[in-house]
Amino acid sequence: MSIIAIDLWEKKVGIAIEINNIAFPKKIVSRIELVRELKNIFSEKESYDTIIVWLPYDLYWIDNKQLNKTTKFIEKLKLIFPLKKVIWIDERFTTFEAQNINKSFKNNKKEVDDISASLILESYLNTIPKT
Repeated sequence: MSIIAIDLWEKKVGIAIEINNIAFPKKIVSRIELVRELKNIFSEKESYDTIIVWLPYDLYWIDNKQLNKTTKFIEKLKLIFPLKKVIWIDERFTTFEAQNINKSFKNNKKEVDDISASLILESYLNTIPKT
């Protein structure tokens, strides 16, 4: 099993990949480029079989506009990649965590969506029982 995680936003998307059960930031792409980029990643390594998508719940679990857009996009991903498992995960604070990680490297201007995606992936990997 190999996993890709995406931190989906209105205009851009952070992508992270799993290598040997470790999450690595891969890149940030525009939302328009996401499907093409996922196809490229799948062609690089056919064993990627799961896509983790962050659902943008707010602090109080209230439905919001972005949440509805994201769930619709997840359904499209399932149609585009029917052989891949698409899982959503609630990770409300990953952007905040990623910004703090970014500041610790004194690179405040860098976008953090790929770091957020790696945190989402790391969180998911921690839920999988180790054999």
